[in-house]
Amino acid sequence: MKIEDTYNGMSTFAKEEVGFPDTFINLTREQESFIMELFDFERNFLKGEMLVALKEMKDLVDEL
Repeated sequence: MKIEDTYNGMSTFAKEEVGFPDTFINLTREQESFIMELFDFERNFLKGEMLVALKEMKDLVDEL
């Protein structure tokens, strides 16, 4: 899923609370950069968590 689609699917209320426009295309360059960095951070965090879980599953399989 694209960042634009995810952003546009977010609650309008949440975006209004922080002063962001309702659609991704209306973000300023600074706002867009901020959103992109947040998504990149979250993606990297989740990837790390998944790698840890995968290693734990492999270790469990090896014990069997």
